[in-house]
Amino acid sequence: MSLKQLIFNRCEHFRSMFQSHWGEDDKDVIEVTQFSYPVYRAFLQYLYTDHVHLQPEDAIGLLDLANSYCETQLKRLCERIIKQGITVDNAAMLLAAALKYEAVDLEEFCFKFCVNHLTAVTQTEAFNQLDGTTVKEFIQKAAKWGAFKY
Repeated sequence: MSLKQLIFNRCEHFRSMFQSHWGEDDKDVIEVTQFSYPVYRAFLQYLYTDHVHLQPEDAIGLLDLANSYCETQLKRLCERIIKQGITVDNAAMLLAAALKYEAVDLEEFCFKFCVNHLTAVTQTEAFNQLDGTTVKEFIQKAAKWGAFKY
């Protein structure tokens, strides 16, 4: 099976691309630059094998691709990889990614992790890099969870 046939059969995004008048249908080479090489490589690995081997931080890029291409199963797989690799140092960054890509289950998981490790997480560089709105919403939600004493 050719790569074009594989992505046509396994990915709705590319199936639409090849069936519509996007201009890619008659090309032998399609240049795809929206995501990094490792992300596309992992995506092709997924299309061939239904498996992905990435570090949690790298799985965020693949989560973005899965979200963009409406690949629900791949999105869940990325979320599982991210959950398995959450640490105090990357929890805030992973929470921000979950919010950005509307990964509700992952968002809840990261939020709970952050609250359970509140002191350590809030002292990380990743937490310092969160935008003000995200920090405010996190603090309000954490307060509702009873993370702060009266």
